[in-house]
Amino acid sequence: MREYRYSALTSTGHTVSGVRQAESAEVLTNELLQQGLVLLKSRPTLGSLGGMFSASRRAAHRELRDFTQHMATCLGAGIPAMTALSDYQKDTTGPFAEVLTDIRGDVSSGTQLDESFARHPHIFSPLYLAMISAGQNSGNLDESFSELVGYLEWNEDLRSQTSQALIYPAMLLSAIIGLFLLMMMFVIPRFEDIFATANFEMPTLTLRVLALGHFMGTWWWAIFTVIGGTIVGAKLYFQTEKGAYRRDQLLVNLPVMGVFQRKLALSRFAKTFSLIFASGVDLLRLLTLLEGVVDNRVMAAQLANVRHRVSSGESLREAFKDADMFPPLVQRLVAVGEQTGSLDTSLRRASDYLDKEIPRDLKRTFTIFEGVIIALLGVLVCVAALSLLMPIMSIRPGV
Repeated sequence: MREYRYSALTSTGHTVSGVRQAESAEVLTNELLQQGLVLLKSRPTLGSLGGMFSASRRAAHRELRDFTQHMATCLGAGIPAMTALSDYQKDTTGPFAEVLTDIRGDVSSGTQLDESFARHPHIFSPLYLAMISAGQNSGNLDESFSELVGYLEWNEDLRSQTSQALIYPAMLLSAIIGLFLLMMMFVIPRFEDIFATANFEMPTLTLRVLALGHFMGTWWWAIFTVIGGTIVGAKLYFQTEKGAYRRDQLLVNLPVMGVFQRKLALSRFAKTFSLIFASGVDLLRLLTLLEGVVDNRVMAAQLANVRHRVSSGESLREAFKDADMFPPLVQRLVAVGEQTGSLDTSLRRASDYLDKEIPRDLKRTFTIFEGVIIALLGVLVCVAALSLLMPIMSIRPGV
């Protein structure tokens, strides 16, 4: 699917513009014709290169929560969806406004709201679409939007906590790298000429540090090329299904970080399960959606196995038995919820419990990380200081 920015002519002679994903320009033309629009011009956006750098994608991260809150408020007050869309479009600008123009055009031509949202998967996730579809079918669309507001706020708060906890360790790590490069490429070479003229045997540590500084000063371009190539290669590898699975497998098996990664994925699982199950989405569809929500390929693979076993006739309790990514507490809550018919309530309790655990684990994880970085900084300073001071202290008077 490619993302196109287009301009089209309505039956009344007005010109409208928007952003839409389509297989090709021809498919886009046909889709617009079905809505009574004549395509004037279209061009692919940066979203056609993968969607990562799409302007509408960036705008969605900033405006999706506000838009969802607006829709929940308007629909809850009895305002029609078309009017709510129109009102929000008037108050916003940029790519998101163009997306809303396209959605309004779809809805006015008879397309269901969830179907019109589904034409913009770079903004509206499968979970979002499933909630809207369930609310639309049950007649509780305002409640679906309200639930989505709470979910988006929870997700944003979780992301914010993680980002804030990363700031200080990232600054320390950057300081270590900067100090190391400064000493190896500028400070150490200045002492090399002084020590080379000294009439004494230099310590082994000093010789090795000087050799390292000389090597980095000479081959710095090759070192940075290799580091850059390694980072790019790793990023490309991790974008593959196999590479992403290996990365997530490594993360969940780390001594301290692994515990946090597991609980983070479990929290997304429990929160999303309780939210979507309560909206009336069938179990197999729910398990499929969860595979993309947990943001961990190892857990997603186990959920796919659970879904396969449930579709084969096994109970949810039995299907979760071999899924070791899910601790006994979560499996017990699933079993109790299945027996009592209150899976959403049971998983909501698990989500509340994990929401309390995650901040503590996050703080513990990055406290240990900070300690390791500070210790590394101390070792670096000690080695550099000793390598420079040892030969000076070994100089004898009169030599």
